[in-house]
Amino acid sequence: MLRRIALLCLACFILSATPKGTLVIVGGGGMPQEIMDAFLLASGGKGGTVGIIPTSTSDPDGALKEWKEDLEKAGLQVVALDVRKREDAESPQLLAAAATCTGFWFSGGDQNRVGDKIVGTPMQALILNRYRAGACIGGTSAGAAIMSKLMLTGDDRNGKEALSEFGVGAYQTREGMGFLPANVVVDQHFLRRGRENRLFSVLMEHPTFLGLGIDEATALVVKDGKATVLGQRSVMVFDPAGISQQGGGFQNLRIHLLKPGQSIDLESRKVYQP
Repeated sequence: MLRRIALLCLACFILSATPKGTLVIVGGGGMPQEIMDAFLLASGGKGGTVGIIPTSTSDPDGALKEWKEDLEKAGLQVVALDVRKREDAESPQLLAAAATCTGFWFSGGDQNRVGDKIVGTPMQALILNRYRAGACIGGTSAGAAIMSKLMLTGDDRNGKEALSEFGVGAYQTREGMGFLPANVVVDQHFLRRGRENRLFSVLMEHPTFLGLGIDEATALVVKDGKATVLGQRSVMVFDPAGISQQGGGFQNLRIHLLKPGQSIDLESRKVYQP
């Protein structure tokens, strides 16, 4: 029954208007206190309940322990949504626990684990519906990559982690969790690891998409369709709306470098100053 309800919720989410919840998308490389505070506040503050999803990490027990200490100190309750195999994402007990959460956190690691174990399951549907109703969704590194429906796997066309490839089809993608609008794609550790090639290549293949490259110790906080930069560094935005491609190259790609306090409307693509 819970599985059927969760899948119905996914259909409702797809048909719904702008979600009432908040996204806190962290580029990895540490999380300044202001980003943590934004996540905690959007998750309900004291008295809120946060579901920790350590699926991406190779040390789920360690991630759960660290978050339990931090969140309980801040006055929030912790729910371990410890999905280690795909069957766990259909567990009535875990689904019931997730239904009580006012916030969710996706740990860093390998985003493909979320793709393998959660995408397309009742757990995904339930979390999407909680976000639509007002819950906060946060994540760092791999937990940022999973936010978009089109998700970069981290591998090039040959299945290797490399940044030398460039062009249409140079990098592998798969379906992510889909919290962001369907035509928005995210990359993380962006400027620190020189991942421009990767995002450029994806946008050449998907020229109607908006590309968001989030640097380390930096977050995009998305609320009511508006994404605001928070943290220590920058977010690069690639808007290929007027792009033209010829001979394997491209022209007229719009690029924005957004600093803390600046925002962009994800639908109109208009940039706002603090």
